Amino acid sequence: GLPGYTFKRAPGELWRSRFDEKNNIVIINNGHSDYIFAMKKKTLKLKYICRLYTKELVLKNFKGYSGSELLERMVELSLYTEEFLK
Repeated sequence: GLPGYTFKRAPGELWRSRFDEKNNIVIINNGHSDYIFAMKKKTLKLKYICRLYTKELVLKNFKGYSGSELLERMVELSLYTEEFLK
């Protein structure tokens, strides 16, 4: 099934999200400055979390693809998932 997500506060660290394959969960750095900025508006926060989730799913499911191919998949998945965030 689809992984869940959780938060880990790591202010000052560069990572925004990570995928914990062992536990099948996306870990989101809620101490990252981008997350703090996104928290200002509920819709922005939801879109930010969706983008991180999308990034982790694409990286997990398209191993070995080039950077440009990964970005294309990320745009594709983002388009469909953000349609349902309204």
